[in-house]
Order: sequence, then structure tokens, then C-alpha cells
Amino acid sequence: MTVLITGGTGFVGSHVCRQLMARGHAVRLLVRNPEKAKSYYKSLEETIPELSKGDISDRASVESAIEGCEAVVHAAAATPMQIDSVEKLFAVNVGGTRNVVDCAINAGVRHIVCLSSITAIFNTEGNKVNADAEPVPSRMPYGQSKVETEYYLRQLQSQGQPIAIVYPGGIIGPEDPGTSDALKALQYRIKNGFRIFGEGGMQHVDVRDLATFICILLEKEERGRFLIPGVYVKWRALADIVEKAYGLPLKRIEAQGWKLRLIGRLVDLVRLFKKVDTPVSAETMRYATLWPNIANAPEILENGITLRPVEETFSDTIDWAKKHDLFS
Repeated sequence: MTVLITGGTGFVGSHVCRQLMARGHAVRLLVRNPEKAKSYYKSLEETIPELSKGDISDRASVESAIEGCEAVVHAAAATPMQIDSVEKLFAVNVGGTRNVVDCAINAGVRHIVCLSSITAIFNTEGNKVNADAEPVPSRMPYGQSKVETEYYLRQLQSQGQPIAIVYPGGIIGPEDPGTSDALKALQYRIKNGFRIFGEGGMQHVDVRDLATFICILLEKEERGRFLIPGVYVKWRALADIVEKAYGLPLKRIEAQGWKLRLIGRLVDLVRLFKKVDTPVSAETMRYATLWPNIANAPEILENGITLRPVEETFSDTIDWAKKHDLFS
């Protein structure tokens, strides 16, 4: 099977690419900078996938890249820390998704897997977050961009289009080519201290497990909506895990959720005027302080996937980051 991947030099997309090639599939990446992509895959000492120059915001380049492909993985997206305006955020997350999925349907591909986010259906009551949950409008740009994309994809699903939507939790793991938001948060905590949000916790999914699940959905041409929030760990326990993996004691700061959410809003205001090098935002603080324990899709176990323990994921991530001097 020939698969087009958007975001193939990003965190999830690169892991899906490598696993698909290892499983014997042909992979083509839509990339803005083919030389940079070529250099990255060469550094891994692995097969270099076929590269098609373009951008998801450019419909013509998307059409060209999809030609001859049987399936598409749409993993390209933007977060508030990567994009300097709300307009660009929506252009990538909403407009880009429309370009990719519309072109894939017009080209007659057999299957499309879209990487979404639990933020599109987020609720502080964990039992209300499931595959049947309705999108939840958000006052925050990133969340709302995911919600608008969600309405579009669900409409196509209702029309019988061959689409699977995957909703991950906090994605983390080794081999993170673009320094994802989760890795930035880990760097920040190790450098500045680990904030403990009362008795709350967070779910993390290992990028390697997420990539495996996406590959299986492609190969089986599974349609529907699938949650993979990952393994839930309370913040105090996570601080212990990170400290052990890092090998040095971490500063721990007791914090109140409402104060952190307020700080996030203030940081967002500053971002309107200048670049701020911190993972803190109103959106990230909302999820960090209010995240419930959400059930993973039963299809994960049914397909023989056992999610890695958080201890293994963070140990591998920190070992890899140390090797690449990312904590200096």
C-alpha cells in the first residue's frame, strides 16, 4: 500500500512513517523542505521515504502529492506555541485539513486516518469523554480549531467516507524531531521545577504505541472514532517518575489550578506582542489542572496493543533527550 503522510517530519508523522516502512508499505511525505526531511531520515540510518514538496495550505501541492496513493495519514497540525496568530492557526488546522481530506476523497483513496485531539471533545468528567461525545465548543483558539475540524470530519463520516479519527492524550516519547509541546513541557519542568496540581493527574501515550495503532487502522481500513489518551498518572507520581529517569532531584512546587489558569491567560496576552519561550498558556494550563481519567478505546487491546508503562516512556524519552543534549 502507498500511503501519503502529512506532518511526516513531525513527531507522530515521523513515527508512523518509520513503522509503515518497516511493515513493508511505500510512504510518501508532503513536506515544505525536502532537503531537511531527507537529512532527518538519513540521520536515523533508515530508508528515506519518497518526498513531495508542498504545504497542506496549498491545495495544488496536496493534489499532486496524493496522486497514486491508496491511503492518507493526516498528522500535520499547529499549536498555539508554534503559530504567531489565530488566523494562521485556523488556516493550518481547519483549512489544511479540508485541503488534505477533500483531495484524498476526490482522488478515491481507500482510507484516511486523521489525527485529532481529545481537546475537541474535552470534558472535566472523564466518563463523558468517549467516541460518541459531541464536540465541545472552546473559547480557546487551538481547541476551537479542533472543534471546527471535528464537525467537518464527522459530516464526511456520516456520508460514508472512509475516515478514522484518532484522539490522543499527551503524546511523548523518544525521537522527537521538532521538539513537540510535550517535550518542551518536560524540558521546562526539569529546568524550572515540577508544579504539583493538587490531586490531579494527566494521561500520556507513548508515540510508538500511537503510531502502531494508526498503522493497524490503516491496514484494516477501520472507520470510526478512537480515543487513545494513554496511561493516567497523578502529578506527584509523575514527578517521582521523571526525577528517577533524569537521575537528579527536581524542585517541586505546590500550585493551585485556578492561579495557573490565570497565569496562562496572562502569558497569552503577552504572546500577542512578543515571543514567549514557555509551554504555559491558558489552554495548556486548563488541561494540566482539570484533566480527568479517560478510558482508552477497546480496539487498542483487541488489536494486541499493550500501552507502555509511563515509567518506560519517560525513561526512554529522557535518555534520548540527554543523548541529544536537550536539557542544557
